[in-house]
Amino acid sequence: MNSNEKLPLQVDRLHAPSVEEFNKLYAEPGKPVLITGVVSEWNACSLWNTQYFNALAGERSVPVKRMRNGAYLGASTESMKLADYLAVVNKEPVGSERVYLSERSVKDILPEIAGDYTVPAYVNSTKFAAVGYIGSHVHSQIHFHPFGKALLCQVTGRKRVKLFAPDQTPYLYQKLHFSKIEGEPVDLEEYPLYGKAQYYECEVNAGEMLFFPIYWWHGVETEEFSSAVVFFWDDSRKLRWLPPEGVPWRYVPLFEIMSWLFKGKRMLNRVLKSVRG
Repeated sequence: MNSNEKLPLQVDRLHAPSVEEFNKLYAEPGKPVLITGVVSEWNACSLWNTQYFNALAGERSVPVKRMRNGAYLGASTESMKLADYLAVVNKEPVGSERVYLSERSVKDILPEIAGDYTVPAYVNSTKFAAVGYIGSHVHSQIHFHPFGKALLCQVTGRKRVKLFAPDQTPYLYQKLHFSKIEGEPVDLEEYPLYGKAQYYECEVNAGEMLFFPIYWWHGVETEEFSSAVVFFWDDSRKLRWLPPEGVPWRYVPLFEIMSWLFKGKRMLNRVLKSVRG
């Protein structure tokens, strides 16, 4: 990679590439890319705001994460009425605690809005998850996806994303698929190796999408009110079991066990939902 003098490295930016171009240049070699001209065509871009969400489901209870300084590892889950949650995230935050409507299937929490977007053609699997993220003044702990690819589709607001290639893992204080580093600014006395890390940085604005290859580290900053859908789909077992340089192989069996547990939990939730329905 380039020297620190050239940081941050730049993420490629393309306007509505063909599926063939996307696969050849980015999906297959495992390289991030910022794509314009796709999400901007969604009805969601003109609809999704606080008033719209409240009109559809303001009285509904939704599961939210409560965390300190973006630390997902220590987060707890609680229920809030959607209208109350939206009122909180539309105010300036106080203290270090945050709540975040995240990591839940759009169809589970707000099925009424699932028709406002379409699945991007770049998602080359019928077994994908469309996960909603609605909130403000939050950041995600640096982490990577050990199961497959992801597309962050920004509907409203914007996010600032810092990405690290898998070969930067030795500088990121790995704990499973998370970094022990919780957020910026990083205390280099506590985490001195971080100062050697090479990184990419980009802003994902409303109507844009960012592609995350498997095993690419990233931290996401969300300051203003923002809504997004992230599509996750699994890579082949070969790619999962043969991680790129930098990612210790000893974690791979643990990731596979986690994958089985997640799938089992989703299956159980579907069964329970059908029984209750």
